[in-house]
Amino acid sequence: MSINLNAEISKITPSFEQTKNWRSDQPWYNNGKSNECEIYQRRLIEEITNSTCHKTNTRLHLSNKLLVEKTRPMKEQDGYEYSEDFDGIVKNNDIDLLFNLKMVCDSGGAQTRSLREVYHFIRTQLEHLVLFPNSNKYFINILDGNTCYQNMDKFNYLLNQSQYEFIKHRVFIGDMHNFQHLWTKLNKIV
Repeated sequence: MSINLNAEISKITPSFEQTKNWRSDQPWYNNGKSNECEIYQRRLIEEITNSTCHKTNTRLHLSNKLLVEKTRPMKEQDGYEYSEDFDGIVKNNDIDLLFNLKMVCDSGGAQTRSLREVYHFIRTQLEHLVLFPNSNKYFINILDGNTCYQNMDKFNYLLNQSQYEFIKHRVFIGDMHNFQHLWTKLNKIV
């Protein structure tokens, strides 16, 4: 593993400071109708890890907890049995880091529903690792935005359930700011 020291210098804004106004003021933000937040987050991942973050069609099957490649699950009768796809993958030696990227900077019903879906997605990630403890997969959930920050207690509650104790180190839940510091700590041997 290697780190890009320029990413440390860039001073990534912590999620509690990422308000709706902050996001609107960013040069990369257009109108929220495209995937500019994901593009911004993917670029940061590539700077931090010094690796390409490839797009993926990998999803979790919610019932059997298997990882599958599925491009358009909603065209199939069992479409609701699949999670959203992971937003990116970084391969590091024999480890696959699967990224789930969110940026929620406003409160309301739609945001609450979105975060609830993220919660269930992360629970399925944990259940996958319980069933497949020798998997080479690590799940990285980047939850940026002040609304994610305000709801982090719910995700910590999930992560700290006793049935996940032996695999929870393979699931990261936090903002890009914390991911950057975690990556730096993991790579201090550089």
